Amino acid sequence: MLKKYFTAGLLLWIPLAVTFWVLETIIRWSDSIVEALPPHLRPDAFIGMHVPGIGLVMAAVAVFVTGILAANFIGQWVLRLWEAFLNRIPLVRPLYSGAKQITSTLLSDQTESFKEVVLIEFPNKGQWTYGFTVSTPSEATRATLDMPDLVTVYVPTAPNPTSGYVVMTRRSALHPSHVTVDEALKFHLSLGVMTPSGTSKSEAEPTKKS
Repeated sequence: MLKKYFTAGLLLWIPLAVTFWVLETIIRWSDSIVEALPPHLRPDAFIGMHVPGIGLVMAAVAVFVTGILAANFIGQWVLRLWEAFLNRIPLVRPLYSGAKQITSTLLSDQTESFKEVVLIEFPNKGQWTYGFTVSTPSEATRATLDMPDLVTVYVPTAPNPTSGYVVMTRRSALHPSHVTVDEALKFHLSLGVMTPSGTSKSEAEPTKKS
């Protein structure tokens, strides 16, 4: 009985502790950026008191205002000049262009990247895990491999899904997972403890070739 109550308490407090720890880390990081400003330009000088998380609010406002400016003609002209300047720097050019392309892909409403969860046989035959379809390889790559239904799949590692493996495989070798992106991420984050309820291997059938 004591173990039952203790476990129930852990299930309540551990998620709360992790959530507050992440929020505190983000707030501290945003405040450290504000502290890099000269004392007379810090929000504390205008407000008259220290407000935790003010750096995060300022960052959100800055992003919003920048978006408004970038949406008009003058802002787009300035942005083109800025990008032209960055593209002249050898080390900065590939980093900036790559980051911009990834960000545009992830934030685009039309993209299908990371929106489809599939079951992929990985890393060995007979071993399965959840992956996310990312894109379709170039026509030249598909022609070289003679695989017209080739797709790119991202397979996260556990418990850190921000690292993983990028695999190109036939779509016909994948199985529909019938789970959401959130459920698949929770599966990897929990080291497989949180099993998605939507998956039924017996119901899964190989997807048809495109």
